[in-house]
Amino acid sequence: EPKAGEGGVNFDCGLEIKTRSVEQTLIPLVSQITTLINHKDKLKKTEKTLRAIQKVGQAVSVAVGRFVAVGEAIALENEELKEEMGHACFEARRAGMAIAQLTDVCGAEQSESDGRGTVFSDRTGMVKAARMLLSSVTKVLVLADRIVIKQIISSRNKVRMVLLLKPYIHLSAY
Repeated sequence: EPKAGEGGVNFDCGLEIKTRSVEQTLIPLVSQITTLINHKDKLKKTEKTLRAIQKVGQAVSVAVGRFVAVGEAIALENEELKEEMGHACFEARRAGMAIAQLTDVCGAEQSESDGRGTVFSDRTGMVKAARMLLSSVTKVLVLADRIVIKQIISSRNKVRMVLLLKPYIHLSAY
C-alpha cells in the first residue's frame, strides 16, 4: 500500500519514487491495482462482480501494452539504454499479462474446477504481479527521464556554444 513520503511515494517493497512526473503517472495504475488487491475475501462472487474485476484486469493489461509500446519505441531510438529499457518493458508486459490472467472470469471458472488459484484465492500472486508491474513501469519512466535529461543537457551545451561563439561570428560578418 503506497504511503505519501517526502518528495514522492514510498512503496512497501522499498521502491521510492522521487520524480513528481513519475509519481503522477503511476497514480492511476496504483489505484487500479489497489482495487484488484483489496477485494473482500468474502465478496459475493456474482456475475457482475466477476465481470467488473475482469474489466479492471483487462484495462490494466491494455494500458500496460500501450505503455510498453512507447517504451520499446524509445529503446529503439536510444542505443545506450536499449537493453535496460527492453528488459523493463518485458517485465512490465509479463506482469500485465499475469494480472489479466488472474482476473480472467473464464480462467477463474476453470481454476475453481481444477483447484488452481483465482483472483479471489491467489492474493499473493496478484500482489507479486502488481509489485513487478509497478517496479518495471517505474524503471521505464526513470529510463525515459534519463533520456530526456541527456537531451536537455545536449541542447543546453549547444546553446552555450552558440552564445560563446556569437561575438566572433558577429565580428567576422564585417
